[in-house]
Amino acid sequence: MSEFKRAHRRYSLTSVDAIVAGEVCPVTNVSAGGILIENWKNPPDAGTSGAFKVRPPVGDGVQSIDITGIVVRVQPDGGVAMSYATPGHDWPKLLEFLDLKEREEDGEDSD
Repeated sequence: MSEFKRAHRRYSLTSVDAIVAGEVCPVTNVSAGGILIENWKNPPDAGTSGAFKVRPPVGDGVQSIDITGIVVRVQPDGGVAMSYATPGHDWPKLLEFLDLKEREEDGEDSD
């Protein structure tokens, strides 16, 4: 367990990606209030507002959710951490559902 207390549980979801500046980027992890995006070319500086789309799978398709957040960290490896207001009251439930679904597909226990 991490020594850091976080406000929201983080999920490493392989089924979720982000679109920034018109390019699809993988997501390292996502929570109800933040995201870590990989391979964001020319990200804005920390403290800058930025917009992106998150594309979680929903049903037989992919839903696109527009999110505006603030860059809190640009990592040397190219990762960009952003915080944002939860995009909707169902967002935390969607993340939990996707995490459970991926664990079941991978044959892992839910706890």
